[in-house]
Amino acid sequence: MVEHSEDLKRDVAEIKFLIHDLRVERFINEVIHFHATVNTDLEIHNIEKALAFHDADLQELKSKAVIQRKALDHYNHLVKSFSSYQAILAAGKEYIQYVYDTCEFIMDPRWEHTDKFLSLLPDTSRSVLSYRHCLNCIRWINGVYYRIHYFLEEKDKDLYEKFDVAEELRDFIRNVVYSYVTEKSNARIEIRLDRLDPAVLGGNRHRFRRMIFNLVMNAVDAMRHKKVGVLTISDLVDGDSVILRVRDIGSGIPAEKIEQLMTDKDNLDGELNSLGFVFVRQTVAEFNGSLSIDSVVDKGTTISIHFPRLVGAVVETKKPVEVENTDLTQKIDKLRLEERAAYLKKTAKSGNGHDTCGETIYGDYLVSDAEFPGSIFAIAVTESNEIELFTHRPYERHWNITHEDLSPMLFEATVRGRLEEEEDKTPALIFKSPQSVREYFEFKGVPDEERKPEKYFEMVRDELIRISRKIIDTGMPADIGVRVTDLKKFFPNHEELAEQEPFPLETLARLTQHSERSP
Repeated sequence: MVEHSEDLKRDVAEIKFLIHDLRVERFINEVIHFHATVNTDLEIHNIEKALAFHDADLQELKSKAVIQRKALDHYNHLVKSFSSYQAILAAGKEYIQYVYDTCEFIMDPRWEHTDKFLSLLPDTSRSVLSYRHCLNCIRWINGVYYRIHYFLEEKDKDLYEKFDVAEELRDFIRNVVYSYVTEKSNARIEIRLDRLDPAVLGGNRHRFRRMIFNLVMNAVDAMRHKKVGVLTISDLVDGDSVILRVRDIGSGIPAEKIEQLMTDKDNLDGELNSLGFVFVRQTVAEFNGSLSIDSVVDKGTTISIHFPRLVGAVVETKKPVEVENTDLTQKIDKLRLEERAAYLKKTAKSGNGHDTCGETIYGDYLVSDAEFPGSIFAIAVTESNEIELFTHRPYERHWNITHEDLSPMLFEATVRGRLEEEEDKTPALIFKSPQSVREYFEFKGVPDEERKPEKYFEMVRDELIRISRKIIDTGMPADIGVRVTDLKKFFPNHEELAEQEPFPLETLARLTQHSERSP
C-alpha cells in the first residue's frame, strides 16, 4: 500500500471540500441560457448588429463552459475510480481553475452591453422578463469567484484576521448565501438573522465563511421537502465565548447519524456529501471551538458552535471586496425601483384590489405561467378590519419572486403569504409572520413601553384571523388549505391546527381574537 503524506491528504481533502460546496454549474448554465434567449429575441426583432456582437461573447462563454464540464467529468471519474491522490489533486486544481476563469469571464465588463441590447427589445421579451433571474445567478457566480480567489490565496500565505462575527454573518448572508437559498429552494425557504451580538474572532475569515455555507447547504437540503422552510442564524455572546447557531425545521438527524458525524475520522473515506461536515469540524478545531448537534427527527436540527472570542478586541468596519468590485446590487435595485414605479402608477389609476384581495390572490395563482404556479402577496389589516396595505404578484416563468420584489416593499413589517400547489396539485395558502418584530411594531404604531414578545404574538395572531376573514369575504375559497410558519408560537392553545395542517382557511377565520373575548 502506498503511503501518502499528511500534507497531500489534507490538500486533496481541501480540494474535495471546495468542489463539493461550489455548486456553480447550474448557475453558469442559467446565464448561458439567458444570453441564448437574448440572441433569439434580437433575431426575432431583426436587431442584427447587436446580435452579431452579442453572439461572439456567447460562443466564447459556451466554449469555456464545455471545457469546464469536461474537467469536472474527468475529476469525478478519478474520484469514483479511487485513483491516486496526486491524480485527484491535479484534476481538482484544473477544474477549479477553469471555474475561476469562467466566473471571471461572466463578470467581465463586456457584458455591460447587455443593458443596451435589452433596451432595444420590447418589455414583454423573454430575455427582458428573465433579466433579474440572470442577475441573481451572476451574483451567486460572483460569490463563487471570490471564494476560489481566497482559497487560492490560502495556499500562499497565512490569512489570520480579526473579524466581527455579527458583521461577517450579515454581509455573507446578504451577498452570497441569500441568492443560493432563493434559487436552490425556489424561494420557499426563508433566512432569518436572529440575535447577532458583536464579537471578535481571530482566524481565517474565508474559511469561516465556507464553514457557514456548508451549514446552510445542509439545512437547505434538510428542508427540501418542506412547503415552508425557515433557516435561522444567530450568535450570542456568553462570557468569553460566542455561540453561533444555525437552526432549521427540516427532516432532522437520527442519533446514530449524529454520532457518526461527530466521531468519524477526518479522512476521505465514505460518501462525498459527508465531507462538508468534516470541513466544518476541522474549521471549528482551527478556531479552538467546540461543536454540538441537537436534532429531532421530522422536527429540525440546531447546530451550535462555541468559539473563544477576543475579549476587548475591536475591528475596523470595512466594505467587503465582493461589493466593491461589482455593481450587481445597484443593477438589481434599479430594476426593482423601476418595477415599483410602474406598479404604483398602475394602481394609482385602477385601485389596488383592496375590495377584491382574496379574488386577486387566487387570480394571480390561476394566471401564473411558472413551472410551479403560484402567487405571492403581503397584506395588513387593521383592528377595525380595514386593509392598510395589499400588494401582490403571480409567480413568473423565469425567476423566483420573493417578498422583496413586491411594491411597496414592506415585507419586513407585514404578514406575508403565498398561494401555491401541494403535491396533489391543489392550491394552499402559506402565511408567514413579519420578518422584523421592530418593523412590525413601528408599522402598527405600538408605543415603546408596550413592545414585548407576548404583545407581538398576540397582535400577529389576531391579524392572521382578520386577514383570513377578509380574504374569504373578498373572494378566496373558504375551504382552501392553510399553513402558518411558526404556527405553535402564534396559536399555542390550538394543537388541532398543527395536527391537520394544512387546515381549511375558514377554521382560522372562525377563531376568536383577543379583542373579541369577554372581559
